[in-house]
Amino acid sequence: MAELSRRHLLLGTAAVAMAGGAGAVLALRSSSPAVGFVSLNDEELGVVAALSELWFPAGVFPVDGLEADVPRRVDEITGEILAELPLAGFRYVLRTLEWGTVARWGQTFTQLSIADREVVVGRWSEATPVARRTAIDAVKAVLAMAYFSHPEVVKTIGWRVGCGGGT
Repeated sequence: MAELSRRHLLLGTAAVAMAGGAGAVLALRSSSPAVGFVSLNDEELGVVAALSELWFPAGVFPVDGLEADVPRRVDEITGEILAELPLAGFRYVLRTLEWGTVARWGQTFTQLSIADREVVVGRWSEATPVARRTAIDAVKAVLAMAYFSHPEVVKTIGWRVGCGGGT
């Protein structure tokens, strides 16, 4: 059996301290939503807004992601369709995305330029860990539901509900 050296003890203590610090940052400190919202807090709404700017930029459709109020609609959607446990998972993905860039980029996700956000999301989308790739796909799906349900976007893409037949 290997002897426990002072170096191993110091490294172990440092690892536990870093994990505890990361846990504190990633913890859902406030389970209460932002004022006027249903399920997401201010920080989470900020991540959704940053993703909205990236995925639904101005000039592609008549409204961009922020004009379409994607953060508010995502909050409503998650409040309506996600039970407590899946909602916590969704919130943790947003929190991990926000703080996961600090070690490499020196900034939170919402502080990054749009070009840098695109690199980060691209890495998540191509990630070998299936969990990370699945997580970003789930977030993308929820934001897409919010954006593509906006009346101006629906009108622009020519979506019609029902089966009227003919023209």
